[in-house]
Amino acid sequence: MTDKELENLLVPELETMGFECVKLEVVGSPRHPVVRLFIDKEGGVTVGECARVSRAIALVLEHADPFPGSYLLEVSSPGSNRPLVTEAHFQRFAGEQAKVVVQHAGEAKRTYLGRIRSCANGVLALDTDEGEVIVGLGEVIRANLINQEYKIDKKREKEKRPSKWAERRDEE
Repeated sequence: MTDKELENLLVPELETMGFECVKLEVVGSPRHPVVRLFIDKEGGVTVGECARVSRAIALVLEHADPFPGSYLLEVSSPGSNRPLVTEAHFQRFAGEQAKVVVQHAGEAKRTYLGRIRSCANGVLALDTDEGEVIVGLGEVIRANLINQEYKIDKKREKEKRPSKWAERRDEE
């Protein structure tokens, strides 16, 4: 079963439960696949809701039996570094900071960090430190929001810790 077929199987169940499928991916080996399902809804998702969705999706997968043998199902919220997959995702988070990995035809991958300016008709506009960047959504390999609070907290935490050099100097 292809990823698209799997998505077509699972998304209707999610929608009837009131959830959006942010991202669906199958990773791991063919003998031991891991089905990762990122869900969201207005106001966010609780751990209990993830468990409820997991039970419902497990029943759908058990009935359809898309994987020979065993598989692992992981259901979670998209988290603060939410993946951006569709044009609607980019539109919804216009104005937010994002990390976007792009590969233009015949070129190496390129990573852009910037604020999402707009996304329409398959074209994404980012404001980066180097200026405006325009890319086609078909060239985006991976994109996610950047959790600014987390980055700031980590920077403060690092600033509070003495360097290893300072620790050694104090010991002598």
